[in-house]
Amino acid sequence: MPPPNSRPFRRQHKAPEASGARLLDPPLEPSASGACIESLVDNNRLLRAAFDTRVGDLKLWELVAATRREVLTVAAEYTASYRDAHRPQDVADWISRPIIMGGHQPELFHPGVWLKNSALDAYARTVSGTALNLVVDTDRCARTSVGVPVGTPHEARLEQVAFDAPAPEMAWEERAIVDPDTFASFGERACRSLAPLEPDPILKRWWPLAIERGKECHRLGLALAQARHSLEGRLGLETLELPVSEMVRLPTVMVFMGWLLSQARSLHEAYNGALADHRLRHKVRGRARPMPDLLVRTDDPAEGPWFEVPWWIWSREDTRRRRVFANSSTAGTLLLSDMETLRVELPISPDTQPSRWIDALSRMDEHQLRLRPRAILTTMLSRLLVADVFVHGIGGAAYDQITDDIIRRLTGCDPPRHAVVTGTLRLPADERFPSLADSHPAAQLAELHQTLRSLEFHPEHFLGNDEAQAGAVRELIVQKARWINTFPTPSLAKRRCREIRAANDRLAFHTQQMRHQLLARVGPLASQLRAARVLQSREYPWCFFAEKTLKNFLLLENAPESPYPME
Repeated sequence: MPPPNSRPFRRQHKAPEASGARLLDPPLEPSASGACIESLVDNNRLLRAAFDTRVGDLKLWELVAATRREVLTVAAEYTASYRDAHRPQDVADWISRPIIMGGHQPELFHPGVWLKNSALDAYARTVSGTALNLVVDTDRCARTSVGVPVGTPHEARLEQVAFDAPAPEMAWEERAIVDPDTFASFGERACRSLAPLEPDPILKRWWPLAIERGKECHRLGLALAQARHSLEGRLGLETLELPVSEMVRLPTVMVFMGWLLSQARSLHEAYNGALADHRLRHKVRGRARPMPDLLVRTDDPAEGPWFEVPWWIWSREDTRRRRVFANSSTAGTLLLSDMETLRVELPISPDTQPSRWIDALSRMDEHQLRLRPRAILTTMLSRLLVADVFVHGIGGAAYDQITDDIIRRLTGCDPPRHAVVTGTLRLPADERFPSLADSHPAAQLAELHQTLRSLEFHPEHFLGNDEAQAGAVRELIVQKARWINTFPTPSLAKRRCREIRAANDRLAFHTQQMRHQLLARVGPLASQLRAARVLQSREYPWCFFAEKTLKNFLLLENAPESPYPME
């Protein structure tokens, strides 16, 4: 349980509304409050130094030093396999300098996510450290197409453009390029659809590099990530990258994972307890939000309970990611199972040596079994073992409040704090369609709904003094007013309500034409609103934007022009 005097670290962030706006917390320049990346690094180092947790036969600070060495070394080697990567000669000094870390799935994400990579570089330069981005290839590849906005301000819609053929859902690390022809032609097809909004997206010059990387690595996610990272290098960003699937194979990371698995029940309880507190604190209803509780299963009472733990498991033969359940009923042994077809016996327990944890987890990978941490564990080990500051987007920062509580429950210490970076960039729809800037369908639709509501409950406010209906209308209005002014005693309350409703129904006969005219406007306004949301979304991939626009957004106004040849 967390210490009684600990105070959870809470921040709330919202994405900027204006196109081109950025949110960086802490800011690149020291603020009036003193918030800056240097103070965050110093504070986090003090917090981590306070950890007295032992991981196997090591103290946490000993494991941290070893993990940082392994991660930086392997990240430099991985990055150098496809672009220039600087590796200092003095390794001890390199490891001791701050590491600014972030991560995301290897997909075509929006510019607000890409801003994190630029911030990693800027933060690291400020503190003379190293920027490291994790390619979260252990997450699932859910779709292989992107929506391109097409049409007019009144009829805009999304047109799905595929960058690979469909395939069963699997982790990015397993996902090959299924249809090379579809992959190769994506840039041309997407640019053609995008031309009315953005005639010169960076996609034209960047996609050939993605094709080149795809031919080298034969993996969809790595092709996208390596091509994007190569572009970042040509724009001047000095960052390293490392896939999560490679990081979890490092011996020091396996020690940390083995330590967590050795206390599977405690981890299970800390995870669910943190979720319960999060739901209570934020008044969240439902056991599946923001994520489901970990389950307990007792299929065979003789075996004892199986506690779900936050990993995924799959095999090369069956790449479906499945949940993992752990059973430690037998002393010195940990059983892992998906409760379907996979079952593994590992010599992992609090009493076994960490070297045996490493051997056991290594053999799983050698036998084509993948045991991969879920998002919360990925950021936990990154923040505890590697990063001096981990940079989140808004979504990751919200989820990591749960990670913070899990760390407190397992260690009794406050975790290092994270930075938050995001931004908003929209396609130039207002420039292409000037009428879009002057239309406000959301406000008009809200006003229309309010008018229809008033017409239903206060029809007398909309009736004129037409002589042909004045007598009948006046009598109905007088009757309604009389009942409104009648005090609702217990004996009259129900009748009063019925009479007011009846008067409104009879008055509605005289407002039918007005109601039909108002309703006729709802459909077109709703269509305009849907079209405006399509055109003004902040979720379109970064590669849909012009190079100059992206440089300004990424704080790279003075970066050199991209040297890619035109398609």
